[in-house]
Amino acid sequence: MKTTIIVNSRKINDRHRSTFDSKTKLPSKWVNLSLVAITSIFCNQIVYSQIIQDIGGVSFTAHTKATFKDMPSADATNADTKFQLNTYDAWLPLPPVTIGKTTIFSNVNYRLLDFNYEDSNTENPNHVQKIQEIKSVIILRHPISTRWSILGIAMPTLASDTKKNISFEDFYMDGILGVSKRFGRYANLEIGFGVHLMYSYGEMIITPGISIDYHSMDDKWIAQFYWPRLNVLYRLTPNTQVGFAGSIDWTRFNLKNYYDKDKEVDYAQFSTVHFGLQAHQHIAKGITLQLQAGMGLINSYELYDSNQKSVNKYTVSNLPYAKVTLSYRLSGQANSPKRR
Repeated sequence: MKTTIIVNSRKINDRHRSTFDSKTKLPSKWVNLSLVAITSIFCNQIVYSQIIQDIGGVSFTAHTKATFKDMPSADATNADTKFQLNTYDAWLPLPPVTIGKTTIFSNVNYRLLDFNYEDSNTENPNHVQKIQEIKSVIILRHPISTRWSILGIAMPTLASDTKKNISFEDFYMDGILGVSKRFGRYANLEIGFGVHLMYSYGEMIITPGISIDYHSMDDKWIAQFYWPRLNVLYRLTPNTQVGFAGSIDWTRFNLKNYYDKDKEVDYAQFSTVHFGLQAHQHIAKGITLQLQAGMGLINSYELYDSNQKSVNKYTVSNLPYAKVTLSYRLSGQANSPKRR
């Protein structure tokens, strides 16, 4: 089975703002690298908002057991199929490149999705198992004025279950093009908009992109909305933040063709809406512990033929989840952007 994972939820508005005041003595290249972490908000499926100053880290997400409703188990003894999903992530930045006023920066993300089934001893073509993904997000930013910028993003991805040799069908390309503008005396509000283009399985998908990025002047509140993700944090102490996060995530993967209800299945899509509470705690120099817990709602698993027509759709029970992340943060404490 050849597998391609596509997360069509990565509208990025990676603003090149100064998050350090004039007294901060970090080299400028590290300021650029801090922008890389915005991409992690959009680079992972079934992943929940990362803070903008995180430049590297690892995370683990566990979901409780859930059920594909009306999908018979492999041995046909049960009307439903029960499974559990665990997700493992790691990300690192690459050195930025500056050409004139244009800045190019990127990161590399690795993800493993591990689906475990109660009837794991019996083969079932509907069961996706271990999926591995390597993604690079390449961001090009060019300022056109003191408040306006043009942003271009390319997201080449290679994803596979590694059961067969890697082929071109395991590769796809996402792209985003947009503009953003900063508002306010201290430019503490930024609004961006653009288009997201994705080509997969002979289909071009075009969706709008919008982003809102705000931090209060007392550095207490941070609010980020990058469609389709929401991240809100309140700083309790210099080292502690609490808040909530939400996202719409879907995973699309290519299948070794088989028949379901006398129709040939070409690929499938697993989708969910996540919402949960989160807490961030600085625990050592540059190291932040992030905890999150919530629920995956409006879940579904849908099969498609080679003409992008739905063959079958299974609903999925609610997915309670918990996530733990260790990340390296440039500021050395809970995210606290400074006034410009």
